Amino acid sequence: MELSIATEDVLDNVAELVNQAYRGISAPDWTSEVGLIDGPRTNRLALQEMIKNDASTILLALDRASGRLTGCVALSPLDHGEWYLSMLAVDPQSQSSGNGKSIMTGAEDFARGAGARSLKISVINVRQKLIEWYERRGFVKTGHTEAFPYDDPGVGVPLRGDLALVTLTKSLRA
Repeated sequence: MELSIATEDVLDNVAELVNQAYRGISAPDWTSEVGLIDGPRTNRLALQEMIKNDASTILLALDRASGRLTGCVALSPLDHGEWYLSMLAVDPQSQSSGNGKSIMTGAEDFARGAGARSLKISVINVRQKLIEWYERRGFVKTGHTEAFPYDDPGVGVPLRGDLALVTLTKSLRA
């Protein structure tokens, strides 16, 4: 899958896609945060801050026939060749079609081409099926867990008090 870099003119569409993918599904599902966190996952302003000064790159997956946005992912360089991968989202209508895997492959290729040696992600601890999905893609739990940012209004409204962030990494070396 070919990914393109998001520009400011598409950020409203990206926010809509991410919010639908993370919180827009009516029933709890392994692909969403429904039942865990309420409210929007992101907005245009937050996305603008992400790409400001090239702090992050948001990659877009577009349907070849229609040009419709079907998925996205964000990448941010850290230190020592490690990059942080976040905001992987697939349009709920396109789920279970392999788009998530394709977006991950494209994101890994992009990061590797920019000099990344590894990727780091954080996943909510109670999203076990999502953690397993990442493990099938080659990510490994580091044993490091961070406190969930309950005081950050930018993450939405947590519905549970037992949330934490599990760190996983993946080597991009051949």
